[in-house]
Amino acid sequence: MYVEQKQQVPVFFHIPKNAGTYCYHKLWSIFVTASQSPYKCNLEVIDSRGNIAYRVIGSKNVPFGSNYQKMNNACWYRTDLESLNLYDLDVFLIEVCDISIGSYKDEIYKKLSKSITPCEFLLLRDPYERVLSLFSYLRSAKSSHESTSGMFGDMTFIEYLNSPYLEGSWLIRGILKIPNESPVTDTHFKQVCEILDSFLIADVADVDVLISKVLSKCYNLKLRATKDDEVYAHKTNNKVEQDFSSLSEQTKAHFNSQTKWDQLLFNKYALC
Repeated sequence: MYVEQKQQVPVFFHIPKNAGTYCYHKLWSIFVTASQSPYKCNLEVIDSRGNIAYRVIGSKNVPFGSNYQKMNNACWYRTDLESLNLYDLDVFLIEVCDISIGSYKDEIYKKLSKSITPCEFLLLRDPYERVLSLFSYLRSAKSSHESTSGMFGDMTFIEYLNSPYLEGSWLIRGILKIPNESPVTDTHFKQVCEILDSFLIADVADVDVLISKVLSKCYNLKLRATKDDEVYAHKTNNKVEQDFSSLSEQTKAHFNSQTKWDQLLFNKYALC
């Protein structure tokens, strides 16, 4: 009896300010070198609101059809979620963008061939370091395309840490679709852990180690050395510098309360 062979395909969950852009571009660089196909694509998948919901790295043996809108001369294409057909692509990587963290199973997973098994992975970051990066980024010119760019106005970083804008439990809220006005509970934490237990997860400091594990597991490939100029680092200039130890006890307490579940996830999966 014929048994269909399962192919593991990496699925990367991009958490903002967690080295996601670096990770994606590193894998694109590796794919471009490894693939022998003349028709490669770095594909943006747009949802009904015009947002980038997913990115797909893959190739074809024939030229891309009219459902793929060519954006430039560097294999960059775009299509909408409704028109996306993963059956006509040799998929190397799927990126789940931040806005799709809670809907990927009902959207892009339903478009996968039954012969494909997702190899899910993500990067976590120390919550305080992530908040420093997020605050700096949204105040910089690099974030001008973001809907939340400039949302802090003239607010200082300390004022942000003590404000209602301080982000907490982003991943849990995203996966379970919990609105910001609703509290996150221990039950929610356990539900997300049941999902993440099957993921490959690492600290952002170990991004290349994680990429190497994914490539080895899915393609038996080794991570090649990459020149700095081959990977888009997406670093924010003039990043705010503020040691956690220098904060007032009141500010520390507010931060720790707001980011309690982020810290628990980071300790459980990134520091294990």
